Amino acid sequence: MKDYFKKKEVDPIIESLCRDLNPITIMLITKQGTVISESGDTQSINTTAMAALTAGMFSATREVAKMVGEQQFSILLQQGEKRHIHISLVTEDAMMIIVFEDYRRIGMVRVEAKRAGTKLIEIANREKQRERTANSTSRNGSLSSSGARGKIGETTGKDEKISTPEFKEYALNLIDQIFVTKQQE
Repeated sequence: MKDYFKKKEVDPIIESLCRDLNPITIMLITKQGTVISESGDTQSINTTAMAALTAGMFSATREVAKMVGEQQFSILLQQGEKRHIHISLVTEDAMMIIVFEDYRRIGMVRVEAKRAGTKLIEIANREKQRERTANSTSRNGSLSSSGARGKIGETTGKDEKISTPEFKEYALNLIDQIFVTKQQE
């Protein structure tokens, strides 16, 4: 997964949404379960665990969608007695989590999440365009001193993909941490 979200561009959108909705917490996460941005009350929620578990839940739901003939569901809503979670797919690689109270606000949460999602998609598209332009420039660049061009698409750094067994292990460790923390309190 390529990171098309820069924290300095995303944070103001998430913070503005938080001011508008006054939820408990809002998070933008990757589909692998990494937190990109968060706002609201992040002290009472283990956002790392929440992100990992939500990503796993979304993956499972995608498989259920395929069973019923859909490619995937773009919105998940979990309703509890007091608190609710709205999860929406923003891009192919990212989703937004909104934890809120008062079930009567579900419509407002959906509308505002969609509005913020549109802004986030614009950021991702702009970054993708910059990357395409940079790749195009490097392909058309001059020859190096040895007379050969550099490899197109050559990457530096770690591969960002995580295997399913590694993800499961990571998620199980996070779940264990949640229960250990709860027992110690």
